[in-house]
Amino acid sequence: MKKNIFDKPNTYIQEIVTKVRIREDKLKKFKGKTMAFVFFTKFCDVQCSHCFFRSDNEGFDLPREQYEFSKEGFEKFIKFINNSNNGYLSILGGGEPFKKFEYIKETIRRAKTDRIVIVTSGMWGADDKVCKNMIGEMYEALCQRKTPTKVVLRISMDKWHIAKIGIHCIFNIMDVFKNFFADKENFELQLHTLTGDDSIEEVIEHYGCTKTNGEKYVSDNEEIFKIGLYRYALHFPDRYKVGVGIAQIFHSNLKVNLKNSNTHQLEQLITLFDNDMKYNSYSNPSLVKNKNNEWGLDFLISYNGNIATWGNEQLYSLNNLYTDSYEKIISNIYHNVISYSLLDKGYFYRTKIISEVNPLAVLRSKTIHIRDYAGASILEENHTVLYYAIRIIQDYLKENVITLEELTGLSKELLDMINTKKFILKRIYENSSYSIIKQYMEKINFHEEEWRDLFNLIYFGHYTVSKEQIEEGIQYYNIHAIQKISKIEDVLENSKEHYQRLIERLTFMKPEAKKLCMENYERLKAI
Repeated sequence: MKKNIFDKPNTYIQEIVTKVRIREDKLKKFKGKTMAFVFFTKFCDVQCSHCFFRSDNEGFDLPREQYEFSKEGFEKFIKFINNSNNGYLSILGGGEPFKKFEYIKETIRRAKTDRIVIVTSGMWGADDKVCKNMIGEMYEALCQRKTPTKVVLRISMDKWHIAKIGIHCIFNIMDVFKNFFADKENFELQLHTLTGDDSIEEVIEHYGCTKTNGEKYVSDNEEIFKIGLYRYALHFPDRYKVGVGIAQIFHSNLKVNLKNSNTHQLEQLITLFDNDMKYNSYSNPSLVKNKNNEWGLDFLISYNGNIATWGNEQLYSLNNLYTDSYEKIISNIYHNVISYSLLDKGYFYRTKIISEVNPLAVLRSKTIHIRDYAGASILEENHTVLYYAIRIIQDYLKENVITLEELTGLSKELLDMINTKKFILKRIYENSSYSIIKQYMEKINFHEEEWRDLFNLIYFGHYTVSKEQIEEGIQYYNIHAIQKISKIEDVLENSKEHYQRLIERLTFMKPEAKKLCMENYERLKAI
């Protein structure tokens, strides 16, 4: 019987990633100003219940670089930004950036960018004196720059944050800006809230502000179009003005029930997600539109050094600041045909192709409602990745972006699939015995917790697996874990630790980078 390449997908994925190259004269280059979003740390004191990161300040495994930038990681981040023609740099929460205050100040001093937006809960503003000193130090860092930029401090103000930290710290921050920096055009305060949240009314009442009429789907600046849902301004009696941005609430849930959920609720989640892609991201989260109608790359940089363009994470082919230079990262983004296809053809092209064989992967990636890692979710199953990669190549052959002569280095069985009609390719995919369970069985090391987490997600309908494949997985689990479960319901879990592991499934540090950081730790410990 002729072998089915979808039964051993990883071999062929690596073949495509390493051997399929689009010629430079056919390759689109997005040379406009770039945007970058960076998380300095995973840790946070607020720990909002709606936050995808479920950030905490509890124990961590070594190396620490898995959870926050080391000094080396920060220096490599600055080097990356300074090479990237950056027009907009956002230092995000997800962990609280001000837990790495020195990094904030150094970024303000040294990052080559036109705009730095620092997103914070404002918790550090509770003490009047500390608040004034920290804001003063940020402004001092701005004055020490060699090139001009604008620094925006954006306070996340909503019912979750206020319930945790109160509103006094926000008033303190506003008073410092209003009293000492109101005339500084390059040093600005903004507020940021969520749809349906009325927390801003407390600011209006406290200061006697008035509101201007707002605009929908507008950018927060005139150079790099970072589109928000809605924006307006608060005007204070002393003529001071603070901009307010409103974002859509995303219902992040890695354990969304796809098996028994209300269809209408799922449709609402999908509509919200797709509208965000369409209107806020121009149907392509990996690119950012410039004022001059050029397009630049839009980067997401994780606290563990992983870096990709937004929505373009590939867990089998990660880039990381600790191991990869700027030049290598950019080359990998452009020359990996899977990654490049998102830049070239956008979000809806990818979902359309993947829906041909695995609509559940598309549904899962949308309804978990985590824009940051939607790419990692939709491309999680190796056989689906292989199908998508083959279909990309087929389309590029039709468009004469790639020629058959340029594919002669590929294996015969892969070339046969590339030359197969779509309906036959789909049938071959569907006849494969491969599944997410087989993918886990292929791993070199067995980890009991990983399997329990997988069984939990299968229970909630996140993967297409047959009864026979589940039974095979249970048998494999029982042998290796020395357990005697008879059904996946036997290992259902709902602990905080379990949810953190689910986050780690989509955000784990590039293994080579983790190994390097661990070796550095051991070497320093031995000195």
